[in-house]
Amino acid sequence: MIEEELISKKVLSGVLSEKCGKDIEIIQMEKIGSGYHSDGFKATSSQGQMFFIKKFKSNDLGFAYPERKIFSLLISDAMSKRSGKNPSPLGVLIVNNGEAKIIPDIKEDTSIYHVQEFESAGKSYFGELVRKKDKKEMDENDRNELRKVVEYISHIHSIKYSAQNQERNKEVYRDGIRSVINSPELAIMMLHEFDENSPVLNLGEQKEYLGLMYEIMHKWKNRHDRLCALHGDFWGANVFFRQDGSLWVIDYSRIPWGDSGIDIGWWLSQYLWLYHETKNSYFKELGEFFIKEYQEKTGDKEIREATTIVFGLMGLIFTFPKFYPDLDKQVGKSFIKHIIKILKEGTLLWD
Repeated sequence: MIEEELISKKVLSGVLSEKCGKDIEIIQMEKIGSGYHSDGFKATSSQGQMFFIKKFKSNDLGFAYPERKIFSLLISDAMSKRSGKNPSPLGVLIVNNGEAKIIPDIKEDTSIYHVQEFESAGKSYFGELVRKKDKKEMDENDRNELRKVVEYISHIHSIKYSAQNQERNKEVYRDGIRSVINSPELAIMMLHEFDENSPVLNLGEQKEYLGLMYEIMHKWKNRHDRLCALHGDFWGANVFFRQDGSLWVIDYSRIPWGDSGIDIGWWLSQYLWLYHETKNSYFKELGEFFIKEYQEKTGDKEIREATTIVFGLMGLIFTFPKFYPDLDKQVGKSFIKHIIKILKEGTLLWD
């Protein structure tokens, strides 16, 4: 039955009545078209008014998980409303276990927030790391901190995508590794901020650099056996330690699902940058200890190689002109050369 595949006539009647401010009784629904991403349905009311309903059905080509589908439909809805033409859109409808709601309109002056529980105590791991530039060797406190970080992130990575369909898992995984390059906040956006004559990465070098990132993406694109939940911005500025030594983490973002190498490469890049900047082997020691602990905790023997999925991005982040306008250009240039070596070799290298 159509209403079982889509939404019951009773539930749809209630949503439309609330939205339109008058009683609407839907008496018929019929499928009227089908495209690659979605199917179209016509709903007819007892008063003769008709409504068009679009339902997503695909899980690939950019729509691997439901948040992306909502994002796409919100954009489509806003575009239609701006045109001022008929038929007029009513909004984006979501249905959870038979409960249906139309998402409120999102406008240019809409304020958008993310609400979380509040934590006030603790120091950021990266802030403390920068203050240790002259430290000569690891101590037990360093090891205990890193064990706690490994415990935290390995738990996140133990969460698997819920789809039983392997093709769906494949698309979600591919979406994650593509996002390193094409997320609006990540690689392409950053490359656009490097001047074509940048002494760190000029236009010709940018093309080669992006090509190496693309090759890494292709190397890993079929490894959906590695699909797991991610933090998506996993580095020391988002990790805090309280006075009692316990840990808390903020700012999950950008890449919700993908390869664990994305998070681990993100984390290791802070050690790689500080090691490159200071030549202090303490930072290399931290990185190697972290890898060893993560491998022992998870059994992931490919993690050193998998970090290359994100190292190209991290090279851009640590030399990004807007983040670091006073960056020593020679240090930035040599760091980019080192990242290129990592991408070509396909594994984490310290020297």
